[in-house]
Amino acid sequence: MSGREPRVETATCGGGWRATSAATPIVNRERIRALELSTNAPTTPEMLFDSALELTHESGVTLRFHAEDALREWVALDLPAVKVAAAETWTRAHVERFGDRDARGNDESTATGTSEPSTLTAAPASSSWNSTEKSASYDWTFTTPYGGSVVVDAGVDPAPSWTTTARRIDRAMLTERDPIQMYDELTLYESELDDNGVAHLGLKVRVMPKCWYVLLRFWLRVDGVLIRLRETRFFCDTTERDKSGAVIVVRETQHREETWDALRARGAPCEPRQFPDPDQAAGVLLAAGGPVDITHHELVLRADASSRPTPSLAARAH
Repeated sequence: MSGREPRVETATCGGGWRATSAATPIVNRERIRALELSTNAPTTPEMLFDSALELTHESGVTLRFHAEDALREWVALDLPAVKVAAAETWTRAHVERFGDRDARGNDESTATGTSEPSTLTAAPASSSWNSTEKSASYDWTFTTPYGGSVVVDAGVDPAPSWTTTARRIDRAMLTERDPIQMYDELTLYESELDDNGVAHLGLKVRVMPKCWYVLLRFWLRVDGVLIRLRETRFFCDTTERDKSGAVIVVRETQHREETWDALRARGAPCEPRQFPDPDQAAGVLLAAGGPVDITHHELVLRADASSRPTPSLAARAH
């Protein structure tokens, strides 16, 4: 990472919450190697940041959002590799000329001593990617199911965990004209997929006197193939307690996935220029009316949980 210090913003709101947001430059090679080792990742996105958001409650529980945790869940998910739009055309032409064996990525050398580019049947190859890896062996779109990390101080017992709930985000409260104590947008990682589209993981946070709200969004556009949008919203009404006096955090996850062919069949926009960024992609997919998976969870923070102070995010920023 460059020598610039991270930009750090903090805010407090009711209910014993403190928000800390740290935006950093793109990480350097040494940090990339460390992240690959810690996450067991075969590669990393071209634009990778140590930016992070932490929402810390006085009970000793912190909600944390960071690229390292997201990449770890990408590795664990282990989705099959996506075939790029040009792959089938390339493969068909290659079969006609050389036969089926080489088109499937045979490692045998040609007469010139070079190997056929098996990555064309699964993922693009570039000097920015780890050329020693067979990209067909991993999901090169960096698709992650990441829904934030729950960090618990020593002594907090029982440790809270997400459970399904009938609670919903109070969107009416979010529209109230309360002063905004902190607003920030962070990019955790981004890749242009070697000019085959874009993968982006980022978040927005808004802290107000009576509540806070986070939108964590993974957006993927593989041109000519598919679009994925995973939006995870977090909300806490800091004025509300349940019967036991506990604080409740609500998490809503919406997952949309469309192929270009399906969008085209419904007459929906299906050109890359119509999906230039996550905000517009979300609007287009919502208007297209395609399938969506929605789940709701809650995190219950007990008021009587013991805790001890944790180091500040600024002190831990790389």
